[in-house]
Amino acid sequence: MAKIIRKQTEIVSVSLPKELTRNLRRFAKERNSSVSQVASDALKRYIFLTEWRRLQDAFAPVFEKLGIKTDDDVEAYFG
Repeated sequence: MAKIIRKQTEIVSVSLPKELTRNLRRFAKERNSSVSQVASDALKRYIFLTEWRRLQDAFAPVFEKLGIKTDDDVEAYFG
């Protein structure tokens, strides 16, 4: 497990449904990880995917004009 450097972390309190909390603790234990690490990883992924979808929506009209509809089309066009 990685050593936590306190100057780079901050404690944040959130309220979660009890069932989600149980699942989070179980999930972390099964992976020999901390609840904090699992929550941090999940939030990073959520933020990344949300921003990625926002960018996809923003560029959708451009891609449509270029005839780009799939990942293969992107590779062929830009690759």
